[in-house]
Amino acid sequence: AEDIISSTQAFCDEHAFVNRKKIGCIGASYGGFMTQYLQTKTDLFAAAISHAGISDHTSYWGEGYWGYSYSEVSMANEYPWTNKHLFVDQSPLYNADKIHTPLLLLHGTADTNVPTNESQQLFNALKILGRDVSYIQVEGENHVITDYNKRQAWLKVIYAWFAKYLQGNDAWWKALNN
Repeated sequence: AEDIISSTQAFCDEHAFVNRKKIGCIGASYGGFMTQYLQTKTDLFAAAISHAGISDHTSYWGEGYWGYSYSEVSMANEYPWTNKHLFVDQSPLYNADKIHTPLLLLHGTADTNVPTNESQQLFNALKILGRDVSYIQVEGENHVITDYNKRQAWLKVIYAWFAKYLQGNDAWWKALNN
């Protein structure tokens, strides 16, 4: 996260045309987790979108399709009960109170890699905290949105979210929500 933040700041420093108050952040899968996590570390981004991101390493460890086997490699024989720093402190859900960036959560309802609960629980936490958050599920889609029409609709949602927060034009977002 620190590398992404410092690189983004350096890019802004080197390019005067960048409006530092209108930077978007988007990622999917691990990038979806990183998008969520970044929002707990900085207010650099004006809007963020997480597709199929892991919000809680502990719940993913126990429920995710890759959960335990993924953790075997990436977390090197660490477990929720042996490494609170890794499983709790670095989980966006446990740091939801630090998220102030408008966040759009996207998830396919048939995701066999990252369960929809990973988006749902962060959505619920941010709603309770009164944060600007939306959650959209893409019916019948897996970890990647492959159906052409559903992918087109998914892209329109992404563009509308960024138009709302990065361009100050919420007309498209309002039209999608009617």
